[in-house]
Amino acid sequence: MARRRRRSQARIDVLLMASVVALLLFGLLMLYSATFYVGTYFWRQQLLWVGAGLALMTFFVFVPYRIWQGLAAPMMGVTLFLLFVVLLMGERIFGAQRALFGASVQPGILARLVAVIYIAAWLASKGEKLNEVRYGLVPFSVIVGVVAGLIALQPDLSTALLLVLTGLAMFFFAGGDPVQIFLSIVIGGGSFSLLAWQLPHARQRLTDYIAALKDPTQMPYHVHRAVMALGEGGLLGVGIGNGRLKAGYLPFPHTDSIFAVIGEETGLVGTLLVIAFFAFFAYRGYRVALQTAEPFGSLLAFGVTTMIVVEALLNVMVMVSLIPFTGTALPFFSYGGSEMVMTLGGVGLLLGVSRGRAGDPLLGDFNGLLDRLRRYRRARLSRPGRTRSAATH
Repeated sequence: MARRRRRSQARIDVLLMASVVALLLFGLLMLYSATFYVGTYFWRQQLLWVGAGLALMTFFVFVPYRIWQGLAAPMMGVTLFLLFVVLLMGERIFGAQRALFGASVQPGILARLVAVIYIAAWLASKGEKLNEVRYGLVPFSVIVGVVAGLIALQPDLSTALLLVLTGLAMFFFAGGDPVQIFLSIVIGGGSFSLLAWQLPHARQRLTDYIAALKDPTQMPYHVHRAVMALGEGGLLGVGIGNGRLKAGYLPFPHTDSIFAVIGEETGLVGTLLVIAFFAFFAYRGYRVALQTAEPFGSLLAFGVTTMIVVEALLNVMVMVSLIPFTGTALPFFSYGGSEMVMTLGGVGLLLGVSRGRAGDPLLGDFNGLLDRLRRYRRARLSRPGRTRSAATH
């Protein structure tokens, strides 16, 4: 009986994996449709990034996920160093100094996934002290604020916003005090709005959005073309490959605006199918988080799921003009190396948690080594224990 239980625990969530496969295949199909008129370069490059992402995903699936709890601090240190390097000597992409080695490496996107791992480890170590302001809210705000601030200085406000939203959701899931979370939202929202108002491009987006609320004819060009493409699609669309607006009329059809291409070519049915795929992915991901008894694994699964789903939600809301333009990608669909690799890496962590590898004998040996090393470190993550607040979630 015990052997049967261990086997069931080591089984990957097949339905979660199926949702990822469906999103990837649909994404590759729509990216080809969005770019074939200029050649196959983007599609072939995306295949390479998908291959690299699948390799990273496989690695994360079969490495016991608890290992990353012990490595969270050094990983965060390396990430902060890369973010500093980007600010000093990074290359500009679409008005932001966000890349190293051309457009192939974007530390801001890497920081999202590393921040999820670090925040999960940090929250799991706090236990009942999480609701004490000096042990919970204050250091948490510093952690998130430093990482998000370095990204915002590039400036890349959309990535910074996504990181903050994911972190706040994880704080709540860990059992954080709702009053403290509300205060964080008020203070953080005010600070973020003030920063956005100081940046000319962000201020322009906000003023354009406010103007469009009063008069839809004042809608920004990018959003106007996206809404037009969605309208052209009607119920069933004009057919995959037959869209017109992607050819010079719709800005960035292979990245930010790929959801609009989906709407034009597959119609309302196709866009609802994409949303349904993401909704099912969210359901399976949060199910893994709720069914994982170990705090770090539960928080890690919740954080990765939230990171991917919130990014998709922001992209869709921009395309239908519900929020100001943010420049976020549509996970699994938008062209981009760092984006695809980090998204599939996050999926690997999520699938790794679903396997329930916390009881792996190799993990016990590795954790024993980490515990011995921690004795010689001043700053350390406490060994997590299951808290009552985390169990209620």
